[in-house]
Amino acid sequence: MHEDDKDRLFVTALARGLEVLAAFRPGEGALGNQELALRTGLPKSTVSRLSYTLTRLGYLQASDNGGYRLGNALLSLGAAALASYDARAVAAPLMREFAEANNVSVSLALRDGSDMVYLETCRSQARVSVQLTAGSRVPLATTAIGRAYFAGLPAGERERLLPLLAARYGEDWPALRQRLDAACADYQRLGYSASFGEYEPDVMAVGAHLPSLAPGQPPMALNASGPAFAFSPEAMRERVAPALLALRQRIAPVF
Repeated sequence: MHEDDKDRLFVTALARGLEVLAAFRPGEGALGNQELALRTGLPKSTVSRLSYTLTRLGYLQASDNGGYRLGNALLSLGAAALASYDARAVAAPLMREFAEANNVSVSLALRDGSDMVYLETCRSQARVSVQLTAGSRVPLATTAIGRAYFAGLPAGERERLLPLLAARYGEDWPALRQRLDAACADYQRLGYSASFGEYEPDVMAVGAHLPSLAPGQPPMALNASGPAFAFSPEAMRERVAPALLALRQRIAPVF
């Protein structure tokens, strides 16, 4: 039995419907019930009923090939969620300025489970910028933005996240934990995190933690990234990282 199934207030049917919606990933086409069942671990018969219900409510849209796409009803929810984060309004114009000045992509993200979800991304006009958008998900443990988020948390909050990360990575976790600990030590020493080709071989990135900017708002993180053929580790550390820390100070001057 799932731990949440013991909670009398927990609505399992609702949770399963949300699992189906969460199975969709940015940039993908339509998904059929079989693929949704594989991704969620739910029986195909259950997924079929959920996808039918979600389609009736507008949260899924049936495609011509018999699969499903995310529906328009989610757009208003997404817009409402993004609008609730005041940091975007403060950060976006500064991020656009930063991206153009440094010929990089710069993103603002918050944590969702063991991932970081981008809330805002600004890219320079240069063709070498990294192509990620709002809604993109990247892993916490191997990216600069995720490591910066993690390293900037109080020690107790970091400890509470470790079982979640261990469950995600299984037998790979001990080695990854060592790299994450090293990233935290670097962050305390340098004030930023780095991931040079670790998450994606051709992407160089540095990240900085953003504290909660308003009551009830979660902490977030910023990153600056560029392709490896245009940015060496030295360039990221010597030029981009100091600029990113200055950007962080402009967004959160009391940090």
